[in-house]
Amino acid sequence: MKKKAVRKDALKAEPRDEPRGRAEGRAEGRAEGAIKGKAEALLGLVHDGLLTMKEAAKRAGMTEEAFCKLAMH
Repeated sequence: MKKKAVRKDALKAEPRDEPRGRAEGRAEGRAEGAIKGKAEALLGLVHDGLLTMKEAAKRAGMTEEAFCKLAMH
């Protein structure tokens, strides 16, 4: 089977694409951080006995299984 030739310059991002890529990466990171922060706060309420795991998962907008999995990491 013959391999496709890949131009070396095809693997490089255009300079004008870099700022947009960085901005998208930062936005993605902030969103992930917000989700983890909210989950940590809710998990704290679970540990304090103020919420059940089921209630915390509901407030996080997750299934109980997904919330438990996130809590374990």
